[in-house]
Amino acid sequence: MQGVRKVRKSTAVLDTLEIMRGYITSMVEKESFRLPSEEDLAVQLGISRLTVREALTVLEREGLIARFQGRGTIINQFAEHLVTRLDFAREIGKFIEEAGYISSVDEVTQNWRLSTNEESQKLCLQENEELLVVEKRFLADGNPAAFCIDRIPRKLFRQLDFAEEELHQAIFPFVEKHCHCRLTHDVIELIPSIVDEKMSLLFNLKVGTAMLRIDTVEYSAEGQPIMYNTEFYVDQFCRFTLCRSVAYID
Repeated sequence: MQGVRKVRKSTAVLDTLEIMRGYITSMVEKESFRLPSEEDLAVQLGISRLTVREALTVLEREGLIARFQGRGTIINQFAEHLVTRLDFAREIGKFIEEAGYISSVDEVTQNWRLSTNEESQKLCLQENEELLVVEKRFLADGNPAAFCIDRIPRKLFRQLDFAEEELHQAIFPFVEKHCHCRLTHDVIELIPSIVDEKMSLLFNLKVGTAMLRIDTVEYSAEGQPIMYNTEFYVDQFCRFTLCRSVAYID
């Protein structure tokens, strides 16, 4: 594992996962499917064996590796097909980059308005509570590829003196900074959708064209709903993969 950077102790497991996922990808490209031992990984990464073990447990659950008694840790050969994974929470720009395109944002709008009944239910609010609504269009190599609507309750903000330019950046750090929380989990719904007149103008697509819509509620470490997102993706630029464990009853 030449050139692997050391892991920051404060976020050891998360850093290890990020590094190991990249390392696994490089190993698959070389058609090498066996990982070093836990002890060797710990030494090369500069972390404890316990941290390595925790990271490997996550990677096994994700389907990237398999561990066998007496044989060590093997990279699953289907790992090369697990790109743009839907089971990893990502900013839309990251999804676009993982698909092999250059990501950018060219349209960002924001407004404060009252929540709809659906939004109130998703975010566990009273009816007609105020929300910050941020809309962004994402480009892939300069072409419209995705559109996102982020909704954040006003009452979660510790202060409202943020700069509009912050909304052009990734939304997760913005929310964590201004709502003083840590986003740890989300729950998603996959919703078949079609292009309406608004989407037709945004994506230069015909009305009625099929699109993928993903609705997501982001939760804090305490289990509180923090943000409700609706995302639309153009099939040409964004396709997702998901690794599932097989469980069935005879």
